[in-house]
Amino acid sequence: MFIAALFTIAKTWNQPKCPLIIDWIGKMWHIYTMEYYAAIRNDEFVSFVGTWMNLENIILSKLTQEQKMKHRIFSLIGTWMNLENIILSKLTHEQKMKYHILSLIGR
Repeated sequence: MFIAALFTIAKTWNQPKCPLIIDWIGKMWHIYTMEYYAAIRNDEFVSFVGTWMNLENIILSKLTQEQKMKHRIFSLIGTWMNLENIILSKLTHEQKMKYHILSLIGR
């Protein structure tokens, strides 16, 4: 009885096999097709980003001088905050503590 069960298991057990050439070609065709369409989408995305960058320039050209100055100041503040975060990430803990103390007392 035990041997009969082993033979039944051996018959139904899915043993690994090499893929057929047709299956392999179909798989490769699918992969290359997806890469092709992804590349097309990326080109569209890049052109979309370019459109948004041009849109920012168009909007800035329509603003008054005061609004332009506010935009530049806020951009500058954002740049300085990013720069400050980069510098702080490079400091040791002791240097960070000194920096925070100096910023609290106004240097």
